Parts: sequence; C-alpha cells; structure tokens
Amino acid sequence: MGALKFCCGKTIAGLELTGRASLLFRSVICNDPEISLVPVGFPVDTSKLRIEKTAIQRIPSEAFNYLSSLEFLWMSFNTLSALNPDSFRGLFNLEELRLDGNTLTAFPWESIMDMPSLRLLDLHNNQLTSLPAEATTYIKNLTYLDLSSNNLLTLPAEVLSTWLAVKPAQGPESSKMILGLHDNPWVCDCRLYDLVQFQKSPTLSVAFIDTRLRCSAPESVSGVLFSDAELRRCQLPRIHTAVARVRSAVGNNVLLRCGTIGVPIPDLTWRRADGRVLNGTVQQETSKEGITWSILSVPAVSYRDSGKYICKATNYAGNAEAVISLVVSNSPKPDGNQTSNDKKAKVKKPNQMGKAAYQEKLVARYVVPTSTPSSLPALDPGLPPGLGPDPGLASYSLADRATPGPATSSNPDALLDLEKTNLSNLAANTSSLQQDPDRVVRSVKVVGDTDNTISLNWRAPKAKNTTAFSVLYAVFGERDMRKINVGAGQNRVTIDGLVPRTKYIACVCVRGLIPKKEQCVIFSTDEAASATGTQRLINVIVITVACIIAVPLTVIVCCGALKRRIQKYWGKKSKDIQDSYVTFETLSPGTKAKGLEGEYLNRLNPEESNRLLSARSSLDSEATAKIEGQPNEYFC
Repeated sequence: MGALKFCCGKTIAGLELTGRASLLFRSVICNDPEISLVPVGFPVDTSKLRIEKTAIQRIPSEAFNYLSSLEFLWMSFNTLSALNPDSFRGLFNLEELRLDGNTLTAFPWESIMDMPSLRLLDLHNNQLTSLPAEATTYIKNLTYLDLSSNNLLTLPAEVLSTWLAVKPAQGPESSKMILGLHDNPWVCDCRLYDLVQFQKSPTLSVAFIDTRLRCSAPESVSGVLFSDAELRRCQLPRIHTAVARVRSAVGNNVLLRCGTIGVPIPDLTWRRADGRVLNGTVQQETSKEGITWSILSVPAVSYRDSGKYICKATNYAGNAEAVISLVVSNSPKPDGNQTSNDKKAKVKKPNQMGKAAYQEKLVARYVVPTSTPSSLPALDPGLPPGLGPDPGLASYSLADRATPGPATSSNPDALLDLEKTNLSNLAANTSSLQQDPDRVVRSVKVVGDTDNTISLNWRAPKAKNTTAFSVLYAVFGERDMRKINVGAGQNRVTIDGLVPRTKYIACVCVRGLIPKKEQCVIFSTDEAASATGTQRLINVIVITVACIIAVPLTVIVCCGALKRRIQKYWGKKSKDIQDSYVTFETLSPGTKAKGLEGEYLNRLNPEESNRLLSARSSLDSEATAKIEGQPNEYFC
C-alpha cells in the first residue's frame, strides 16, 4: 500500500510519493505555527488530515464538508477553544477524531450525528468541566473515549448507565470499550457511587486506560484511590413536619419546623403556597444523626401570615415537599382560671389528667435566643448562669393534640380525628426519624432537693459511649419547653431555678430525637422536695430506733457475761445462767418475716409511705404509672 503525503504551510507546498503499491491514500500534514485559520483546498480524496501545533482557535461551520473520504482527522496541540455544532458536517466516513492538547471547555456532542462512522474520540488534555446527560444519546457507538486530564468533577447517572450496559466483547481484546478518565479532579460523593463500584469490579466489556483514578474532593478523601473509597448511594430526600397545622393568636411569635434526611444532606428552603414574600427568618442546623432541621421564625403574626407554607428538600437525587398550614385568629389563650367544679373534676379523676398530659405531641422547635416570644413561660430572674440563654439551652414547644381548656373537654373525639387527619401525611416519614422500639432511655425518676431544685435520673443500658442526651422541661400546661444538653455517659442532671409549688413536666431523650411518653415524668416541686425530706427523716428515725434497741441489748449481754464469771468464781451452779441468753432471731438486721415487716410498715400511713418512696414523686406521676400498669419502685 502506498501513501501520497502532502505537507502544507500556508498553502499546499509539495507532493511526495512513497511506495509503489496499486492502492494509494492521501495523508496531509499541516504544522506551521503561523497558521491561524483552517486551510482550504485539500485534495477531495484525502484520507488522513493532520493539522497540529498551529495557532488555529476555532473551526468554522462545514470546514471539511468537501472531504467526504476523510477517515482520520487529527487536530492535536492547537489553540482550539470553541467548536460549532456543524463544524464536522459532511464527514460521513470519519472514524477517528483527535482534539487532544487544546483549550476546549465544551464539546458539541450533537455533532457526532454528522459522523455516523466515528469510533474514536480523543479529548484528553483539554479544559472540559462537565459531560452532559444529553451526550448519552451520541456516544453509544464509540469504542474509544478519552476524557483524561480535563476538569471533570462528576459524571451523570445516564452516562454511567450507558457504560454499565456495554455487552462483553465477543471478539479480540481490541473490541473492548476503552475509557480514559484519569487525571480529573473528581468529587467523590454519591454521584460517583456507580463509577467507583464499576471501577472496583473488573469487567470484560470496558477497560480503563489508567485504572488509578483518584478523588480530589471532599478533603476527607482527597488523594484516595477509587478502589479504596467508600461511598454511599444517593438517596431521595425524605421530609417531615412536626405538625400539619399550627394555630396562633395575633401578635404571637410562631416557629415552623421541618426536618429531612437523604444522601447527600438535602438543602431546605421555604416558600408560601400563595406566592407571597415570607415574613420571617430561617435557621438551619444538622444533628449528629444526619437530620437537617430548618426553622422558619415568623414574629408577631398577623392575619396576612395565615396560609400554607411549603418546606422543600433538595439534593442530587431529587426533591420532596411538605406543607404546614398556619391559622391566625384573634382568640386569646386560655388564662388558666378554673371554676371549682373543674378543679373537683380533676381531683376526682387524676388518671384522665395524666393521660391528657401524654396526649400532647412534642415538637422540637428552637427559639432564636435574641427573641422573646410572648408564648414563652416566665422564668425566675434568679436563674443560675448554667440555665441562662446560652447555646446549650434552647426553648422547645408543645403542639397540643387537644388544646387545653374548656374548648377541648366538650368533644375530644372530634379533635382526635382532626389530629389524625392533619398528621396523615407524616406517618411514613417520621417513623424513620424516631428511636427504635427498644427505648434507649428508661426509668426516668425525679429526686427533689429543694423547692427550687430537682435532680433527674434515668437509665440508658443500650446507650453507646458517644450517645448524648437532651432534657426538656416546662411548666405543666405551657407550650414552650426548655432544653438542657447532657454530655455522653451521663445519666443525671440537676435543674435549678424552678418555681416552688409548681407542677412541671420533664422528658429525657437521645439528642436530636423526639421523646416518647415513657421518657417523660410529671412532678411538683414542693412534693418532690418533701418526699426527699421525709425519706431522710424516716432514715434518721430508723437509725435512732435501731440504736435504742441495740444499746440495751448490749448491756444485757455484758451483764450476763459478768454474772457467769462471778458464778464460776464462786463455784455456784444455777439454772438462772440459761436465762441470761437472749434470742436475736427477731432482732437480726437480716430479712424479716413477711408478717413482721408488714406489721411494722402498717404502723405508718401506707398511702403516704408509698407516695414518698415511689419512683415518681408526684400524684400525677402515680396516676400515669397506674395507666401504664407498672408497679411502684422503692428505694431505701
């Protein structure tokens, strides 16, 4: 086979014949660095055209339209920065297109339609920043694609699917799909999960020019080989709201909260369904469990703020939305004044009171520390520094299933149905964000210290060394709760600054999760303190009685021993010696007989002792314990 080789400068300069074969093909080489435009007038039967190391910056439309026999077009190491979609129109027989070593930032992938015979495309050592998903349609017939040494960060899933779907080669080794993807600043996130897994598993259908693909970002995996990277698959965002409808009086500060999970961590945005501008500020935070929370704070709400608010979560995998309805009315809050009949009803039915307390659903809502919503409970001005407004102490809110007051007592069933309707769209999402059925926090107990201080104890046998807890507490019946963060490994916290003779509710949960009713306890500050004081008094009395009993017995024993020595000394034998021994069976500090123990305890008021020694230190907690069917726990 022979070749006709042309060398061109600004114009075709000469003709050289090599070989004596009957079949000839023409090869044209243009490498003059002063060439700035694509030459014209090449022989129409040119089979191979090489335009290299020139100053050409762009290829005009249909520049090679007359070269219908062209099979190889090499334009390497020029200064090409832009291509037209029809730059290669008319090249029906072109098999190889090499554009390596230029400064291209994009390639017109649709131009491959003008080159139906194209099998090799070399774009390495350019400045390509992305491979669009639309390219999937045009690269299916390529058997060689070199995208190495560019600025690619990721690849679309559609392109990866095309390469994963390549059938194993049936012919020689050269029939494999050859890919060049090395020397790119890859961002190793969930979008590259399939590529990393594909590169880890050798296949007979695709081969890499260089298998040492490395991550450049994020910083935690910078420089790590794909074969050593551990990535997670992208997951659609799942979003939930604490409540589906919020009611508020005019002038109150309202917090709307929504949470989301997904891979990667989704971005949360708020908007109004009616298109109005949001009247409020947004804060966002991410918990250690990977849950992203967004809080929309609407200060001093008015009737214009009523409507539907849409919280949208977005990541690479898609998006999800949730709707919260805000209803603003002029009805004031219940002032808490009760008639004598209402008070009598609550005294007669403590079980219903405790049951109602746990029908309130906790809504984790952070309050902006600088703002003071009107719904916040009044705090004692003498709070210690540990419970002041700092980052470790936040405010939470209770979204009532049944609004406290006379309005709810008339028809609780209707309100329960309304609650089920409002929360129907949350059932699937909230389950994934709650604690496991085996609760981490158990046996929450209140120990009273003073009228202003209590200690909260709990057990967490299944907690890890890194598990942190949060304590939420508020005046019973108030909507807003206070939060105390507890470090890992601790199971006790002291709450100061409480108001004497006031009923409170306190809950303990894993940080970032919503507490369950089994993790909450209702107590009264005066009862908790008196219970602890009474217990200490009982301990003192028991010790005193023991001393009173033990001292005479010691004297009797000593006297008996002295009497035996005197009788032995005088040689007298008397049966009275046997009478000097005392049986200690019933006075032993060991386990008492059931009858005796019961008789001793019956001397005290059994109801009062049970109340003082109960794990729950208030009447409300006892009522709740009866509802749950759990026996009282006692401490000595």
